[in-house]
Amino acid sequence: MRIVSLAPHITELLFEAGLGDRLVGVTEACDTPLAARRLPRVANHLGASVEAIVALQPDLVLAWPAGNRAADLEQLRRLGLRVETSDPANLQQIFAEVRRFAAWASPDARARVMRRLSALELRLARLERAHTRASRLRVFYQLGADRLFTLSNRHFVGHALSLCGAENLYGEAALPAPEASREAVLAARPQAILVADASGLEAATRGWRAAGLPGATPIVAVDGARLHRPTLASFEAVEGLCATLDRLRGAP
Repeated sequence: MRIVSLAPHITELLFEAGLGDRLVGVTEACDTPLAARRLPRVANHLGASVEAIVALQPDLVLAWPAGNRAADLEQLRRLGLRVETSDPANLQQIFAEVRRFAAWASPDARARVMRRLSALELRLARLERAHTRASRLRVFYQLGADRLFTLSNRHFVGHALSLCGAENLYGEAALPAPEASREAVLAARPQAILVADASGLEAATRGWRAAGLPGATPIVAVDGARLHRPTLASFEAVEGLCATLDRLRGAP
């Protein structure tokens, strides 16, 4: 099977499922693992090159509905290519996607993937049990240090925050990545500010303190790079997020 991946998370999931050697084309944003960087680029943030994809003669094109142009996917289908989508919203769905892809792998690779998934599912169950009765922390999840964008519960991060016993201040927003205002966030009296990029932590801290955020309200960095891309690597980032929130709430 010759596969084209049109999203970074799909590329990572295919490698994790033992199908890295089946990939014949990826997008410019596919940077992990290193082997993916050597593959032909057939799409970027502006769209997919239908001609380049067709030239690769793939048996399957895997796309991300939120990140790929519907017109490009429809054109590929009209040309007779098999196009399927991937858009996991929580850890269970990530595990399900890996199982789905592993069904196309060799028996040995599939067995290794199944063992890894079984171990991760046990860890996830322990994580869920540990936070079932945890005190809820009201948090604001900040994407950048300048304009205040955040993530709602429509994004994977919303699921991660809930799993770790946090209440996302913008969880019910209609958009996956709404813009917030400092005034609204301060009025909601968050118990913590989570900054998705450690390099922006200092600037974010200055901005919040200048805006009047109480000094007792912690501002901490989390691993946004892995939390924002739904792959198996996200699981360790979620564990780290839970550990950070546990420290903030004073859990032993």
